[in-house]
Amino acid sequence: MLWEEVKKVSPDQWVVFEAIEAHSDNHYRIVDDIAVIDSFDDSMDAFRRHSKLHKQKTYHEFYFFIYQEKIWIPKKRCSIFYLIIVTVV
Repeated sequence: MLWEEVKKVSPDQWVVFEAIEAHSDNHYRIVDDIAVIDSFDDSMDAFRRHSKLHKQKTYHEFYFFIYQEKIWIPKKRCSIFYLIIVTVV
């Protein structure tokens, strides 16, 4: 699924998703295809769902965001998060 489709289905909600296809390009993380796992009104609920998924499948790329044109994800590892800028195509 593309981010454009997600924005239509879950506007103004926090979306927990897995990056199915993604690549890095010049300090950016480009997500080409995503699988929506869940959506929430509350950011803490989305965070808890993301954390649970990440503990179960540590090598998968799980993210949670609310509607925006571009997604900013940290890429350098600082505690749990990565510092990357993600552009969803």
